[in-house]
Amino acid sequence: MPEIKPPRPGTNRSADIPARALPRPGAYWRQLPVLACAMLVSLFWFLSDAPLTARQLTVFAVATLVCAVASIALLQAGQGSPDQEPGTPVDNPDSHLPVSSPFLSPPGEGFGHARLSVSVVIPTYRGREYLVPCLDAVASQTRPADQVIVVDDASPDDTAQWVRDTYPWVEVVALPTNRKFAGAANAGIRACTGDIVVLLNNDTEAEPGWLAALVAPLETDPEVGFCASKLLLFDRRDHLHAAGDGYTVGGVPVNRGAFSKDDGRFDDDPWVFGACAAASAYRRQLLAETGGFDEWLVSYLEDIDLSWRAQLRGYRCRFVPEARVYHHVSATGGQVRPSYWCGRNFLVVLARDMPAPLLRRHWRAIIASQGRIVRDAARHWRGDAARARLRGVLAGLWHLPGAIAQRRALHTGSRVDLEVLDRLLDRA
Repeated sequence: MPEIKPPRPGTNRSADIPARALPRPGAYWRQLPVLACAMLVSLFWFLSDAPLTARQLTVFAVATLVCAVASIALLQAGQGSPDQEPGTPVDNPDSHLPVSSPFLSPPGEGFGHARLSVSVVIPTYRGREYLVPCLDAVASQTRPADQVIVVDDASPDDTAQWVRDTYPWVEVVALPTNRKFAGAANAGIRACTGDIVVLLNNDTEAEPGWLAALVAPLETDPEVGFCASKLLLFDRRDHLHAAGDGYTVGGVPVNRGAFSKDDGRFDDDPWVFGACAAASAYRRQLLAETGGFDEWLVSYLEDIDLSWRAQLRGYRCRFVPEARVYHHVSATGGQVRPSYWCGRNFLVVLARDMPAPLLRRHWRAIIASQGRIVRDAARHWRGDAARARLRGVLAGLWHLPGAIAQRRALHTGSRVDLEVLDRLLDRA
C-alpha cells in the first residue's frame, strides 16, 4: 500500500471554474457562410440518386472545404486576429488566458524544487474490472503518489463504494451525473493538492517505475510544462499505442507510432507536440493558466486541444520513454460515437487553436487532409461509422463561428515561437 500524504494545510480544494463551452450558433450574418456550406454538403449528399464517382467526391470535398476556408476568412475579417507572424516579438508575454478563471490554487513549490508533490487522477465509468490492475499498479510504484483520486463518472453500479472499501487509501469523487472524460478529469483536477497533476486512464497498467520517470523532467527542467508516457498495447506489449501525441499540418491529430513495434525509434526524440491524456503529467500552473480540459469536446481531442493551449502559453511537452504504461485501447469507449465526435472536433480544434500564420502557411495541406476525410467517409456512407463522421463534419462546420470567436482569447498573449511550434507539426 503506498504512503499517501494528507493535503497541505491551506490548499484550496473547492475552487471552481465555469465549464468551457463554445458559443452556440446565433442568428447573425456571420453564420451565413457556414449555413451555405452545410447546405452544399447536404444537397450533394442527399440529392444524389446515382452512386458518387471518385471525381464527384473529390469535387464535393474541395468545394466544401473552399466554403469552409471562405467562412474562416470572412469571420477573421469581422473578428480581427491577434495572431503574430513568426519572429514577431510578443507585446505582453505575462498576460493570462482570459477564457476561464483558474480552478487550481497557486502551486506550492517553484521550479527547481527537488521533489514536487504528485496527485494521480483516474476517471472511471463502468470499468471496475479494469480498475483492479490499474490501482494495483499505482500502489506498486517505486515513487508513491502523494494523492490518488478515482473519479466515478456516475457509474450505474456501486463502483464508488467498491473503491472506498477495497482501496481505502484512494480518495473517491463520485459525480451525480455522467460528464464524460473531460468533465470527470476536471472534477478530479479540482480535488488535487499536488504540484504535479497526473492523468491516468482506468484501463491501464503502469510499470513500477512509471511515475518516478514521468514526473522527473518536471522536477528538474523548468522548460518542461507537461510530459507524455510511452503507451503500449495491453495485449501486444511490444507494440506502441502512443509515443506522445502529434498533430499534422493538415489538422489531423496522431498517436506517434500507433500500432507499430516498439523498436526505440521514438526514444531519442524527446520534444513532442502533446501528451495523450491516458497517461500524462501536467504542472499545476499550466492547468491553472489554460483552464483544464474543454468539456464541450466530450472525450475526443480534449487532450490535443489542451496541448495546443499549453504550447501557445509557452509550455513544452517532453516524451518520457522510460514511463511505460500498457493500455486497453478504446476498452471503455464506443464505436460509432468516436466517429461523430472526431468529425466535429477535428474542425473545431483546427479553426480555434492553430495560429493564423500556420493556417496561412499550410492551407493546402489542410484542404487536402480534411477533404480526404470527407471523401473517404462519403465513399463508405452506408456504414454507420462513416455516416456518423459525415454528421460530425456538418456539426463542425455549424460550430465554426463559435470556434473562431474564441480565437482572440486563446491567442492573445501567446508566448510560443511559431517556428519551433511549426517544427513539431507532423508533415505526413
